[in-house]
Amino acid sequence: MPRRLSEGSRTTGYMYFNVNEVKTNMDLDEILKIIFSRAEEYRRISKIILEGIKEIAVKDDRETLTINSEEMSKLIYERIGSKKKSIAYRVISQFLIPMGLISYRREDGTYTISQNFRNALVKIGTAYVRWMKR
Repeated sequence: MPRRLSEGSRTTGYMYFNVNEVKTNMDLDEILKIIFSRAEEYRRISKIILEGIKEIAVKDDRETLTINSEEMSKLIYERIGSKKKSIAYRVISQFLIPMGLISYRREDGTYTISQNFRNALVKIGTAYVRWMKR
């Protein structure tokens, strides 16, 4: 695990999507294509990390989609490679954690696939409707 894993301070970038192409049954590739509309490497790494967390947690029959820091390091090393380790942790700290796709608990060093991303999108939708009614 990197020594300073914390939420990045990234505040720029954009998501792009055509509203007619958004569906309730989109797969992870389609979702990540919206989030990382021009950053293919970040999209690829995000997919590996998210699917890896889910796969490990399901295989071990865990109640939540959670892995520990050691498992994350192994996942990155085996599926992304040691040469791309720093970019993988950058994707985690600057995108996946701040956007709420995964959460990280420093106390026990666990990574969990989170509902916070979904919750944030619902809040954005609610705020938009409220703004329209003003």
